[in-house]
Amino acid sequence: MYVPRFERAADYRRQAEHARGMANWISLDNAKQQLLAVARHLEAMAEIEEREARKTTSIQNPRPER
Repeated sequence: MYVPRFERAADYRRQAEHARGMANWISLDNAKQQLLAVARHLEAMAEIEEREARKTTSIQNPRPER
C-alpha cells in the first residue's frame, strides 16, 4: 500500500511524540534513554520523508520562470 511521504512523516512524528511521552513516565534510565533515542531516530526519518516529498513535489510542479 502506498502512503504519501507527508503522511508517513506525520506518522513518524506521532510515533516520536509517543516514545517521548513514554520516556517521561519511565524511571529506568537505560529504558528512558533508549526511548529518547528511538524518538530522535523517528524525527530524523520524518525529516527525510519531508525532504523527499518536497523534491518530488518540486519535480512534479516546477516553478514558472520569471
